Amino acid sequence: MPDEHETNGQPAAAPADNNASAPREPQRPQGAENGSAASLLASAGAGLLLAGMSVLVIRQQLWWPVWALWGAGAAGLIAAVAIRPRAVLAVLGGRGVRHGSNTALLIVLALAIAVLANYVAGRHHKRFDLTRTQANTLSPQTTKILQRLKQAVTVTAFYSQAGAGDYQQMQDLLREYQYASPRVKAKMIDPELSPGLARQYGIASYPATLVEAGGQKEQLSFGGEQEITRAILKLTRPNKKKIYFVQGHGEHDPDSTEPDGYSTARGALVGLNYAVEKLVLPGQSKAPKDCDVLVIAGPRGPFDPREVAAVQQYLDRGGKALIMVDPDGQGVSLAEILEPWGVKPLPDIVVEPNLNFFGDARAVTVVDFAYHDITQPFIHGRALIAVFVLARAFDLEQKPGLNVQDLIRTSGDSWLETNFKGTISRGRSERRGPLTIAATVGAPTASQRRGASDVAAEPPKRSAGLVVYGDSDFVSNAVISNGINRDLLVNSVSWLAEAGELISIQPKQREATPVVLTDFQKRTVFVLVLIAMPLAPLVVGAVVWGRRR
Repeated sequence: MPDEHETNGQPAAAPADNNASAPREPQRPQGAENGSAASLLASAGAGLLLAGMSVLVIRQQLWWPVWALWGAGAAGLIAAVAIRPRAVLAVLGGRGVRHGSNTALLIVLALAIAVLANYVAGRHHKRFDLTRTQANTLSPQTTKILQRLKQAVTVTAFYSQAGAGDYQQMQDLLREYQYASPRVKAKMIDPELSPGLARQYGIASYPATLVEAGGQKEQLSFGGEQEITRAILKLTRPNKKKIYFVQGHGEHDPDSTEPDGYSTARGALVGLNYAVEKLVLPGQSKAPKDCDVLVIAGPRGPFDPREVAAVQQYLDRGGKALIMVDPDGQGVSLAEILEPWGVKPLPDIVVEPNLNFFGDARAVTVVDFAYHDITQPFIHGRALIAVFVLARAFDLEQKPGLNVQDLIRTSGDSWLETNFKGTISRGRSERRGPLTIAATVGAPTASQRRGASDVAAEPPKRSAGLVVYGDSDFVSNAVISNGINRDLLVNSVSWLAEAGELISIQPKQREATPVVLTDFQKRTVFVLVLIAMPLAPLVVGAVVWGRRR
């Protein structure tokens, strides 16, 4: 009989051992749970540290959320080390960690560099305006005014976003004002989107710009740089400097709107917060005490001795004066005033045959300006001109304790015409240029005093301040808009009034810069952009595919 333990010729299976235990799942090593917790804490700690670094890069300042993230991250790492110190040390000594630590170190170093660069850029930021006319940058004069502000100024512009060009242009301008001074706060309001807010400000029509300072406000219908800066000056400088125009000898009238009047010149000075008044000199024994600048603009009648003495006394006591002497005017009386200051008027007419205006050789066009505070704002800029209708020249003489300097010179082709009768020809005896047609008299510089004699090296006993022009018509209503004539007047008065930050605020001219291509350039651009660039990836792909095949 077959064995009871065999079945079909095969040995029977051994009886099951009822005491044998069933297969068991492998048990985790002791302390594995602690290792998982340590890993979780370490990962969370590292993540919190990186999060804190990221927030620091974004905000560019250390504040409580950054410290909180760093504190929590450090606590997580410390807790991980406390739970499994051996495992952490073993992991830290591993090859993977060494490579990972190098990567982490590079990341931390890159973040540190980014934070440092942002910090330095935030404290010492610099922007560059690459436009040819510097149209996106405030003038240096406006920047000076803003940097010297002692009170807060708010500029609110009411512009519709429908006029996208004007809106964006004004927004960019206000950004420049805020960038120049932390005391300037600016905002844009669309009166179509916020009509109630516009009515609250009292704005009935737009575009409009509202400038507020010291509880006062000034509303502008046009918000250019000149207008905004003038409004800021008006609101932040309640004490106006006074400019007196001498009258009574046929001088130009600052209130006259006639072609030979000075109403435009007066408006330019009033716009810079100067107070302009007339002074009828005949009968006056002295200039007013509140006179900051005395203007004598082309007198046609003589000064009597008392008037000459009054002007001389005013200058000797530290007064400032702008004197304009015409060739056909009464230069004799003014010569008595000017010659003690080293400026001697010459009697003849300056003729400029090549650089002339209005087709008249006596209408001198000037492009040569001496370096001075008056001319500095535009001397290094674009080629600028000044136009003088009828000019006389001066001889200059240095005086002890004074700095006599030429301001404007004619070209070498000019000359002094002694007998002008309509024909232009220089006689042998006629003096040839360059000729000085504008000059300044000021206190000597420290270097000049050191290089002078002992007597002249002493500080001047009188506060010198004098600007002289050989023409008065160059700032009349008919001529002031030509070239930089207006700027010369404003700068001269500002220099005399010791208000250097007011020296001519040059308006920015936005110019379109079209790109004009030749036919060859057009064809080149067409081939490169529409043919070569699209085909390049296809050619490279075909070459790679072919090589792999």
